Amino acid sequence: MMQSEQIRPYEYMIYPTLQTAWIRGKGLLLFAGLFFVEFGAGLFLAASLFHSLWGQTAGWLISGILGGGSHFLFLGHPFRIYRAVKRPGKAWISRGLFIISLFQLFAFIHLVLSYLSMSSAWVLIPAQVLAVATILYGGFEIADVKSIPTWHSGFLPVQMLLRSFLAGFSVLLAVNLLLGLMPHIQATEWISVILLINACLFALALVSLGIEEGKEKISLRMMMKGELKWMFWLGIVGAGMIVPLIAAAYGLSAGGGKANVSILLIAVVLQVLGDLLLRYGLMRTGYFPGIFPCMPKEFKR
Repeated sequence: MMQSEQIRPYEYMIYPTLQTAWIRGKGLLLFAGLFFVEFGAGLFLAASLFHSLWGQTAGWLISGILGGGSHFLFLGHPFRIYRAVKRPGKAWISRGLFIISLFQLFAFIHLVLSYLSMSSAWVLIPAQVLAVATILYGGFEIADVKSIPTWHSGFLPVQMLLRSFLAGFSVLLAVNLLLGLMPHIQATEWISVILLINACLFALALVSLGIEEGKEKISLRMMMKGELKWMFWLGIVGAGMIVPLIAAAYGLSAGGGKANVSILLIAVVLQVLGDLLLRYGLMRTGYFPGIFPCMPKEFKR
């Protein structure tokens, strides 16, 4: 039995105790901020590699307004944010705000120069590097929490980088396909491959979660059999893995020219939703191990 709410002081950290600061109340703002910052930076990075101006603009806005805005509202004194930016060596959230600010600045300069049809290569490369750093920041911020075993993983930042980039890339391709901005065959084939790779990354993330936990598998059990089971099986496994795998197999077997675009587009949307739910599950089931691995059956409140 997992302890989460209304625990007595002497029970805290004696038995496995769910963390709540990152995912309950104002913690939801931090969770949303991390997702939008990483997804927006991933979209910007993918769009910059394929010279899509609308994609770069959308990624910059999502990362800055939705991601940065959520971070801003999460802070206890948001109008003192400059103090955190001035001390990036103190905490990962301070480093993150500093990196996000630099990314927003360089990306903005690049976009302005691009819309004015001026050379912006000198500022695009730093913006791309900062986009990668922005995505990695979220992973490092979570992985830096050593007291939560399912978070403290060196593989987590790499997961976030790959999934954020591929999610942004798939959305970029889907919108370009809808708008007729790239060849039908090329777009459908690339979308199919990305859906396949991302589904494999989902499975790898779940395997990594089980390995980090050791024998107890408390987080996995909570997602698979506990209060998050519907979200896990329908959202993460169904929408994030099974449907995209079927769509990818269909797209690759049918051939790009014959594949039904609607099926692939729905799969892209569902996989992005599945990625959001996978991140939520990771945050929601994060726990402090405690002295004893589980609550004894004879324990009475």
